[in-house]
Amino acid sequence: MHPPRHHFVLAPLLAVAVLTTCDEPDPVVIEPAPTTIEVIAGDGQRAVQGLPLEDSVIVQVLDQAGRTLSGTEISFTPGTGHGQVDSASATTGDDGRATAFWTLGSDPGDQTLNVAAGEAIASVVAVALDLEAELDTLFEPATQAEIDAISADWAGRDVSVAGVQVELSEEILLVGAPANLRIVSHVVTGHRHYGAIVVPAGASEESLHMLTFLHGGDGGVSVADLQFVSLALGELRDSFVYVLPSFRSEPLRHDSLAWVSEGMSSHWDYDVDDAMALVNVAFETTPAAKPGVYSIIGGSRGAGVALLAGARDERIERLVAFFGPTDFFDEWLREIVREAALRLPRRLPGVAHLDSTVVQPFIRGEVPRDEARLELVRRSSVLYAAGLPAVQLHHGTIDQTVSVSQAESLIAVMEALGRGPPDFEAYIYEGGGHDFLSLQEAIQRAVEFMSRSLGG
Repeated sequence: MHPPRHHFVLAPLLAVAVLTTCDEPDPVVIEPAPTTIEVIAGDGQRAVQGLPLEDSVIVQVLDQAGRTLSGTEISFTPGTGHGQVDSASATTGDDGRATAFWTLGSDPGDQTLNVAAGEAIASVVAVALDLEAELDTLFEPATQAEIDAISADWAGRDVSVAGVQVELSEEILLVGAPANLRIVSHVVTGHRHYGAIVVPAGASEESLHMLTFLHGGDGGVSVADLQFVSLALGELRDSFVYVLPSFRSEPLRHDSLAWVSEGMSSHWDYDVDDAMALVNVAFETTPAAKPGVYSIIGGSRGAGVALLAGARDERIERLVAFFGPTDFFDEWLREIVREAALRLPRRLPGVAHLDSTVVQPFIRGEVPRDEARLELVRRSSVLYAAGLPAVQLHHGTIDQTVSVSQAESLIAVMEALGRGPPDFEAYIYEGGGHDFLSLQEAIQRAVEFMSRSLGG
């Protein structure tokens, strides 16, 4: 018998049904996974052991296709003894990045921060500095080669008269006596600098000795400061042309007016250039000034500048320094640098500048040790004592702003050079502070010393 006809009909239909109802297999979907961690910032930093790094650590997570991954958890794990982070984990943002703040451990040397996200890992390395070891090498005694290098640098600087403008000219009273004031500006190392020149009224040509006053502090200077200088000089008041420089980035004030000298601050270094250049302007534009020689008085910062000017300018005949820095290699300065390196800088004139331009760049490795040492050399007049003019030095034993050790350092060197009275006079005042009036008889001594430039 033949099979039923429908059997042959259904079989191919069934085959067609089976073929047409089977689904295609789903495509394989590969979920993005963290494959690479890139260190964007914060690697290779230096800091004193136990301190936080200055810059945060920033990492970025990428998948296998090199795309950034957001919402990915990252762990930050310092190596054993390598400090701590502000948070052991973080989640990447829309840019695939996460940040950690790392405080180094107490052990000096290389330290590691391990970063992980899934199977991806990376390491960040920082250097923990042994601060005392760094200071030992930074404060080794200056070499003759370093001293000579700074001398050569000074010799190449241009303090010639350039771009002189008279900003103001008027008559004033100098402790009751008529005088002529000029506020002048001129160009030093590409920056416009301001200073004051005061001449007693009626002075004849080339009749007056030039006296430059260098101020202390960081807040600029006022023409009114010359009232105190001339008052101290007493009957010698009308014997001088007075020159009053400001320092770059700081104001020169007169009454309600102020002129701010251009350029970045440069405590004790380009301060000298500003002063010397203004003296040159004064010589060229003041007929009453005796040519060729001048004297200088400075207090605190200004005393340090005056001593450095004395080492650079052979025209300086006499120099009076009240409680100024002389030796940036002594223990007092080392302690100031130590505190700054620990991010606890003292609130003293010039420390902020020294910290931002020398100490912190040295700690971070941006300024090599050799260059940092030269910054100390160029501020240390004690290293150039043999070239100083006649000097009178005043300092109090309890000065809390500039240690008396600074005066003692210069005294020791001058004694070693065989320099004493009347060429070098030093007065240490028991119980005296950082104040002219606390140094008994200092003003009288300074006036008598300065009178010798007049033949008195």
